[in-house]
Amino acid sequence: MKSFSRVVLCVLAAIGLPGVVGALPTDILGNSPLLKMSDADKKLQYQAVMDVLDSSDVHAVREWENKKTGFKGRVDAQGDMTSADGLHCRRLQLRTEINGSQSLFAFPFCKDEQGQWFIASGKKFSDQPSQR
Repeated sequence: MKSFSRVVLCVLAAIGLPGVVGALPTDILGNSPLLKMSDADKKLQYQAVMDVLDSSDVHAVREWENKKTGFKGRVDAQGDMTSADGLHCRRLQLRTEINGSQSLFAFPFCKDEQGQWFIASGKKFSDQPSQR
């Protein structure tokens, strides 16, 4: 449960929490559908992120859809890499859309010594895959 909370917090803080969004200039997110995602949408996106991060396929893809809200998305792994401090990392692209409006973000994620994934903003990477 700790890993669930940590990754959810990181992903949501980076792409959808009102406090973070509110602190950004309004023209950065424009009409981003991220501003209107429900908790259920965020949970579906989170599960897709975790599926891709935990997949043995370095180019895994997971799609998600909430028929109740109309939101859908896709998470694409864009390969593994190693952080400068030796952590196993994977770059993800997250696409979210509703009613033809779309948001697209890419994040590097790394797995810490306890096996928890986190958004690795600010880390330096080698494109060499890590030794899992």
